[in-house]
Amino acid sequence: MNKLEALRLFCAAAESGNFRQTALHLGVSPQAVTRAVAFLEQEFGGLLFVRNTRHTSITPFGQEIYAEARAALNHTDALFQRFSEKERTRETGLVRVALPEVDDFGVLEYVLDGLRDFPEIVLDWRSGNALSNTDREQIDVGIRVGPAPDGDFIIKPLAALHLQTVMAPALAEKLGEPATSHDLQQHFPLVGMLNINSGRLFEYDYPDGSFAPEQPAFITPNAAQGLQAVLQGRAVGQFAAWTVAEHIRAGRLKTVLPSQEMTLHDWQLYVYRPGRHRDTARVKRVFDLLAEAVEQKIRE
Repeated sequence: MNKLEALRLFCAAAESGNFRQTALHLGVSPQAVTRAVAFLEQEFGGLLFVRNTRHTSITPFGQEIYAEARAALNHTDALFQRFSEKERTRETGLVRVALPEVDDFGVLEYVLDGLRDFPEIVLDWRSGNALSNTDREQIDVGIRVGPAPDGDFIIKPLAALHLQTVMAPALAEKLGEPATSHDLQQHFPLVGMLNINSGRLFEYDYPDGSFAPEQPAFITPNAAQGLQAVLQGRAVGQFAAWTVAEHIRAGRLKTVLPSQEMTLHDWQLYVYRPGRHRDTARVKRVFDLLAEAVEQKIRE
């Protein structure tokens, strides 16, 4: 049995004078309190409580042990509180950052500029496909596209996933523009975005249905590379609006099927950090900078 936990249960029982009330207050079973006391009695070699069906009272030996145990627990709690507070408030140390396997929205320059006055914050900057399962569990802050995750996370939604179909002007001049999603599926070269988890291609989503390219002209798991194939006139593709807006404004891409654009409201672009870093200063600073950078990019 964990000795520190046994001492906590014993001290709580000594303070309440009732094992059942102690268990209820601490959210444990009465048997757990009884086992802890029995364990300590064996460890210390003496009775800590006198118990019968109607009454529980601490023994003189138990009072002696309680006084020292309470002082030890208070000291331990103060030690953890002091150093936990130091860890939460200091703006030094490693922050592990994860981005999806897409263009990083130009956020790295913004984040590094925002950390000029914090040279002791060290960034471990990873893209999606560079993360092992162990890495993912250790991430401190990141950007994701998808449904909000289950579990204890602090999340800042930045934009719903709005999908636009785009092609290069030169390819549109050569082939014309698709009239419908079915026309696009049957008669135009398409980017095939590969889902590395399933090995299948992601579907193109439209109000009248979805389809996966049957004979894609270019296949990649990386959205930035898929977008490059579209910019070069190799294929037509469907992408998140925030990744193509700049290219559309500059005339490098044009939207097609504008009346069939889709917004997937259950899917969001968001910044997140695990609940364990709710108040960790260095992580919160990077979290805020990431959110500001992406919001600025979306507004452009």
